Amino acid sequence: MKRTALLLAPFFFAFGCDLPQGGHGHDHGPAAEEEEDRRPGLSFTVYADGLELFMELPALVVGQDSPLIAHFTDARDPEGFVWVTEGKVTATLRHTDGTEEVFSVDKLLRNGIFKPIVTPKRAGEAELILRLDGPVSGTVSIGQVRVYATVDEAIAGEVEAEPAEPVVSYLKEAQWKTVYATTLAESATIRGSVRATGELVAPIGAKASLGSPVTGRLVATALLRVGAKVRAGDVLARVVPVGGEDRGAVDAALAAAESERAIAEAELVRAEALHPEVVSTKALEAAKARLVVAEQELTSARGRRAAWSGSGGGGAELRSPIAGEVAFVRAQEGSVLGVGDVVVEIVDPSRLWLEARVTESDAPRVRGSAGAMFTVAGGASPVLVDASTGGGLLAVGAAVDPIDRTVPIVFELPNPGGLMPGSYVDVRVFTPERIEAIVIPAAAIVDDGGATVVYVMDGGEGFYKRRVTLGARDGDTIAVTSGLVAGERVVSRGAYEVLLSTSAGGIPAHGHQH
Repeated sequence: MKRTALLLAPFFFAFGCDLPQGGHGHDHGPAAEEEEDRRPGLSFTVYADGLELFMELPALVVGQDSPLIAHFTDARDPEGFVWVTEGKVTATLRHTDGTEEVFSVDKLLRNGIFKPIVTPKRAGEAELILRLDGPVSGTVSIGQVRVYATVDEAIAGEVEAEPAEPVVSYLKEAQWKTVYATTLAESATIRGSVRATGELVAPIGAKASLGSPVTGRLVATALLRVGAKVRAGDVLARVVPVGGEDRGAVDAALAAAESERAIAEAELVRAEALHPEVVSTKALEAAKARLVVAEQELTSARGRRAAWSGSGGGGAELRSPIAGEVAFVRAQEGSVLGVGDVVVEIVDPSRLWLEARVTESDAPRVRGSAGAMFTVAGGASPVLVDASTGGGLLAVGAAVDPIDRTVPIVFELPNPGGLMPGSYVDVRVFTPERIEAIVIPAAAIVDDGGATVVYVMDGGEGFYKRRVTLGARDGDTIAVTSGLVAGERVVSRGAYEVLLSTSAGGIPAHGHQH
């Protein structure tokens, strides 16, 4: 639990009082007679029982009403805090002798805000405790506070502290209307990593390129389009040969070639049986040569016939050898193709290879790597590649590329999110080493005109804009090498909105209408 106290003076506690020009206000209650309280104002921010309590109050004085402006936030979900919308708040002053003074309010002033009135009867040290009961419940101890005998004693006893850094004000009402959360900067052990460039490619066997087997005219099917889902064996197109032959002529030529080969083979068998008594060596060699020629003619005829393999004489079929998606179509309906001209490329995108290239000096560090993390240009968040995501290391190159002095390292990963082969990516390859560092969520980092900053909480509505230096990143966690210490609380969701609030017309003065 972290407690932050910020002294504010003077404190305007009257119901609905107007603030000086330039102050900001919450406007928490109906208008009433204005009265300025000379007591110093106190502010506390405490986290406990899944709650964030930001509370402002005047210094406690015997016999004086002290309204507690208690902002209760449900802080159980690290992805976004929300205001409390229902409940009862009980405020207890527990004195050192164990006696208690209890004050309560059974409804909200408005969403998230309760206003119990505490009127102490005795001076001295006491623990101030607030209990929230409702759909969200919890107990928050403010800790020890001082109850003064007189207002003058309170003024003398509470000295307003000057902030060490300029404070950015971001009100609870604004926080509650956006996706907002905070977290503690903590010391933790994360995986080391090195930076690399990389590319996503289709694995071996997951990509096919189909070319024309003959010179002919392309006849497309409905599957010959980018993005079409195909199965292994699906016909994507046909190539109808050109050159004067029709299907009948091709069939006749094949039959003639098969007959000629059979005759040549029989003649060779007869010649070998009668050599040398009846058939001379020269005649035997001629029979052998005739068979060779016949076989060549048969091969040619079969090739021409294969070009008419479609049903009804539709030409040479181009069938997908793999299941996947049509990635590229290189020829259009009616195009005249030559032998080997590429018609279509198919990719199975269900799994990918990440081919990263690390520098020569970093190569020894990545041997034994357990994974990597990469970001696609324009990608919303980094993609993790390790055993936890069904991926892992395939190989580390055995040699240094003599041109760019890098070493390839290949990872395999599943692709449920529609990543595209051919994409260039920024990569961090994890090393086997473990690094002890101050870590925060990567979402806490904001680029402020080229400066890397985070917003450190000074109180429930006050923040320091702190410039930081970043280190290794492990998934959604990033190391901070300078600018933060463990235990400081940073804005982990909504930091960019805090940045925008500072550029929307300056930092407002801190004041409230209650």
